[in-house]
Amino acid sequence: MLLDSDDIFVNKDLFIICFNKAIKENIDIIEFSGLWLYKDKFELNGSLPKIPLYLRFKKNNDFVKQPQLSRFLYRNIEENKYKLIDGFLTGKCIKTNILKNTMKVIGRRIYGQKMNYGDDRLINFLLFKIAKSFKFIKKYGYIYSFNNASITHVNKTYNNCHDELINIEHIYKYTKFTNESEIVIYELFHRFKKIIEPGLDSKNLKYLYNLVNDIIKNKYISIVNKIKLLDIVNF
Repeated sequence: MLLDSDDIFVNKDLFIICFNKAIKENIDIIEFSGLWLYKDKFELNGSLPKIPLYLRFKKNNDFVKQPQLSRFLYRNIEENKYKLIDGFLTGKCIKTNILKNTMKVIGRRIYGQKMNYGDDRLINFLLFKIAKSFKFIKKYGYIYSFNNASITHVNKTYNNCHDELINIEHIYKYTKFTNESEIVIYELFHRFKKIIEPGLDSKNLKYLYNLVNDIIKNKYISIVNKIKLLDIVNF
């Protein structure tokens, strides 16, 4: 289990619950729920704030195996449409060799590229490619601390933009030769106004231009989405 430095585990029984369930049902990744805590709005004062469980749009006892698991993080299988890739590593119990193999793959791919933004999403993306099974359980286990002063939010805009483009580029490379590559279109458009556009200095603009031109040449990208990408390049 991974935990950010400003988050808190609050369910001491959760470790053994997840471990026993993973062994008994042969599950590679088990996810549990937690609480959002906004530091500028709540103080614990010895008790939990009255805010809802953060269930990340998953249902209790959701159980998914491969090959569906490869798309579980970014595609609503029932509605056959894309959704944003899950960017949270906290709240998951992960089989050790699955995590190690994922980090080896990522290490080879992004060696020498320090990323402060978006790296959790890339790790999650590959975890669900490598893992064979996943289960979500509605067990409250941790407090996720949302901190406006964290490195994610105070880092210079062009740095976040650069990391975001690196992240999207690597996700694209892993899907480039399949029809799953269109997830990159979804990611680009959903993160463009908030993260990418504000940080487009000359270096990032060139990075974006080269990435978009590569994607446009991909035979798995629809004509409609290629036209949308041209709008980005010409904006």
